[in-house]
Amino acid sequence: MRMPRITTIGLTLIATLAASAPSAGTLDGTVKLGGIIMNQTGDRSTVQETYNIYDGFSLAQISLNGTLDSRHYLALDLRDINLDSRQGDLVYRQPGIFKLTTGFDQHRQIFSTDGGVNSGRKDWKAGAQFTPSPWLAVSGGFNVLTRDGDRLPFPDSTQSVLGNRYDNALKTGDIEAAVHAGRRGGAISYRASSFTDDLNPAAGRTGQVVSARLYTPGVFYDKWTHLLRAAFGTRGLSDRNLEYTLANFQYTGVVEPVESFQFRYNFDANRIDDQSTQLMTDRFQNDFDATWLYKYGQVNGGYGYETNDDDRTLTSYNNWRAGTAFRYGKYLNAKVDYASRVKKDQEELTLLKDIEASQVRAKLQAQPRDDIVLGGGYSKRERDLPDLGVTVDGAITTAFGRYDYKGWGSLSADYSYSTDDYQDLAAGFHTESQFVTGRAEFARVKGLRLAGGVTYMDVGGDLDIEKAIGFLEGAYTLANDYVFEVKYNGYNYDDYVLLDRYYTANVLRINVGYNLHLK
Repeated sequence: MRMPRITTIGLTLIATLAASAPSAGTLDGTVKLGGIIMNQTGDRSTVQETYNIYDGFSLAQISLNGTLDSRHYLALDLRDINLDSRQGDLVYRQPGIFKLTTGFDQHRQIFSTDGGVNSGRKDWKAGAQFTPSPWLAVSGGFNVLTRDGDRLPFPDSTQSVLGNRYDNALKTGDIEAAVHAGRRGGAISYRASSFTDDLNPAAGRTGQVVSARLYTPGVFYDKWTHLLRAAFGTRGLSDRNLEYTLANFQYTGVVEPVESFQFRYNFDANRIDDQSTQLMTDRFQNDFDATWLYKYGQVNGGYGYETNDDDRTLTSYNNWRAGTAFRYGKYLNAKVDYASRVKKDQEELTLLKDIEASQVRAKLQAQPRDDIVLGGGYSKRERDLPDLGVTVDGAITTAFGRYDYKGWGSLSADYSYSTDDYQDLAAGFHTESQFVTGRAEFARVKGLRLAGGVTYMDVGGDLDIEKAIGFLEGAYTLANDYVFEVKYNGYNYDDYVLLDRYYTANVLRINVGYNLHLK
């Protein structure tokens, strides 16, 4: 069997580092080998948590973390690198001068009952930052995201106009130069993107944006800070004469006349100019916010006005927000905030016309002792489309707690209850959902760690769905170097409305490992 490329690269890099590390620095790490045993029945597309679990031997982890010498730091973490769910990250740093980051992630999505219809994604990324002087930093990055595999037709058993496969790639890259000196600074950046689809060349598109930003205190008033940003870009289809330009300007002013009070104003102007249709869309937004800070918290409020104007429609938005927070050391933390957004269709030409939406949230956390944390929250959201006779209401109540028993372990639990009501001219739709999670950890015995937990979801009302995920795991380290791990996961899903939508899976992972110490 041919070894995957990422495995070969990882092992080569580790061998090189291992050869050089003894005379250069200190590297600690772990190598884990193991296997995955999985049995399942039902519709696998219902439980996303199992999409990237594969039976068989696994090179579970190779990690290294430490110094190559007194000025060079390295962190390498490769996971499941011989499987199709492989992931990897590498960070190299020379503090104050250079930093390199790379990463890879591969995963799949399953669409059919038997898992035969699926698509895979591969995400490569790399970035670097160079600081040649204390006032200058240059950074850049590149990302490639590819997707291939099968596409599920809709409606079922038909030939979709989108085809029956995926084979596309999105490439993005950026570079930036930033300067700063005290409270003054700025940056210039360039970002480009390209999307290609081998199965549909007409979908290919490109884009690029150039932007600049500047921040500086006021010339005549030092307690007034100015932040400005401007951007210009183009986007279009690669093989057609279709292109539009984007222009954006933002200004933010922050005034702190006294230490306990802050006033913020933000202006955002955006224009999209479609060259093919000669249509322009202008968006202007003004936001005003004020915050008062006091010994135990803060009070804040704000208002925003936004307009969207194109050659056909004109809409405006009024946004209100207010909130307060109270803190008493580590013992008590409370927060309440409210926000509303009202859209007005000035010419009654948009699809949804007027929209009114609001949300209120409250959260409380208490820590009566160092080993106990308790809390809860409440959130209510409303949305009304009066011209269409549609309303959406929802509320969620949460509670959580954690107890740490020093030298033994910990217990934690979360609970949430939510309701959602949808009403239109034809009918209504109502759901009630409950989520429960619990976790326990035991670490009394040296070198031994045990843990277990469960997540349970129940969706009722006009739906009837239950989902549960449980786990048990244990890890034992012998002589600080030898590692033995066992983990069991159980998955269950039942849809009592759609009787053929059920799924059960049992997954057992066993790993053995060795902790590396390279000096």
